[in-house]
Amino acid sequence: MPLTGLFLLPIAPGQSSPSPTLISHISRSFPAEPLPNFNLDHRLFVDTSSLHPAYDASLRKSTSLMTLSHTPLTTYVSTTSPKGRSQASGISSQTSTHITIPSSAADSFTQLIGTKLQPLWTHRQSLVIENGTALSLKDGEWTLRIGDLKNPPRPNQAGPNLRGMLVEVSHMDDDDDKIIQASKDGRDEANTNSVDKDDEALLRGFLESVTDGSGVSAIINPETSRSLIRRTSPQEKDRGAPTSSPDFKLAVLYLDILRGPRG
Repeated sequence: MPLTGLFLLPIAPGQSSPSPTLISHISRSFPAEPLPNFNLDHRLFVDTSSLHPAYDASLRKSTSLMTLSHTPLTTYVSTTSPKGRSQASGISSQTSTHITIPSSAADSFTQLIGTKLQPLWTHRQSLVIENGTALSLKDGEWTLRIGDLKNPPRPNQAGPNLRGMLVEVSHMDDDDDKIIQASKDGRDEANTNSVDKDDEALLRGFLESVTDGSGVSAIINPETSRSLIRRTSPQEKDRGAPTSSPDFKLAVLYLDILRGPRG
């Protein structure tokens, strides 16, 4: 199954994005095939009661709406709620529910939450990537997506809206076609879902190789960036092109990193 990593580099107010420099370096240094633009739209709501100063933030519930250019006809709707605390570790865990709606209904669904359900949910943050860059390398074995995360502009609102640079790195395994066929045949593919240290080293090593000499090493530094690496669903022969089929594994990966540690 594809191995996909997301690397998020926060950008402080007043700083410019390093994405043009990184894209220029990769395009000059490696034979890369351009793919359709990388776009993202994420809208986060939190339960209104959690905004009270005395509220335990670990118990916060959230609802997200997200549209990805990977699956442009689909908007993912995800609601998370605390499952409880483990008595052994004291760490709270979350349970999530995910559905999809047509992307054409995303605005009306957002309006419904913001009006009819306003007593329950409060808008927390919106983030977009517009006209990001997507590249295919090594005959489709690797896919890179690079984009600037911004708060969408609002009327009569001044000031910078750049929040970070997001990089997706995806590696297509040689046996992905076999896994697709196994899925069609109903065979178990659970043993292909895990990510081990070798997988992580492979992904980080590739990102380090394409950023070497670019001056944008901060994207792979765990002290300056956040990252998540997981297995996602194989797409039949698309090698990075948009698909009409929802990819919940990929969507949850994006939702988890965009919600951040605070939810």
